[in-house]
Amino acid sequence: MTEFRGFPSIGKGTSIPNVFFETVLPRLQSPDELLAFLWVARMAQEKKAEPRCISVEDLWAHAPARESFENLGTGRKGLEHGLNGCLRVGALLALHVRGARDGELVYFINNPPARNAIQRARAGQLTIRPGATVSEWTPAERPDIFRLYEEHIGTITPIMADKLTETADNYPPEWIEDAFREAAERNVRNWRYIERILESWSLEGHGDERTSRHSFEEQKRRYLGGGYGNLPRYR
Repeated sequence: MTEFRGFPSIGKGTSIPNVFFETVLPRLQSPDELLAFLWVARMAQEKKAEPRCISVEDLWAHAPARESFENLGTGRKGLEHGLNGCLRVGALLALHVRGARDGELVYFINNPPARNAIQRARAGQLTIRPGATVSEWTPAERPDIFRLYEEHIGTITPIMADKLTETADNYPPEWIEDAFREAAERNVRNWRYIERILESWSLEGHGDERTSRHSFEEQKRRYLGGGYGNLPRYR
């Protein structure tokens, strides 16, 4: 790595408002979140024309951005976690883009030009990707099931986000939390396993109702190889 000898007297710069240091920076919870914000700010401002947004693929393809997360030891997962954190505190905004690809998020700095661009994109007046449709992605669209998934399983892809949203619509929040807890207690970090637990509860009951009708051995049979889909055993 080349030794850094100091900043030049004149050079290109990335503009970051002072309010970032006063309001946003104290709310960031990890180095990943700070790095993610800085790289989106840098790369979005370097774009010559709208839309001034950046995808995860754009960031990961940029060698200095990728190396900063690799040197931190968090890699691409750290980048995605950092972007999610910046959405949480409102430093970034995102659009969900569906088109030729399965779907992806593109990120904007939360400033007036970006908010205007997002409105125009949603109205069909600004193209994000040729032939793609867009919808705004905000923390309000992320129920607790998203947090549980990230904590227990991993990064959420756009396709997985659709599945989680559907699940959140179909089951009570306490069922979802209990299903994640039960999977964690069995050391199973697998979404399909959690789905099977929820499906079985919808058929046979949940909580006290379930335990009153099934012995411990029957529960083991049901979750680890019984009549509800023959769940695989995990080690």
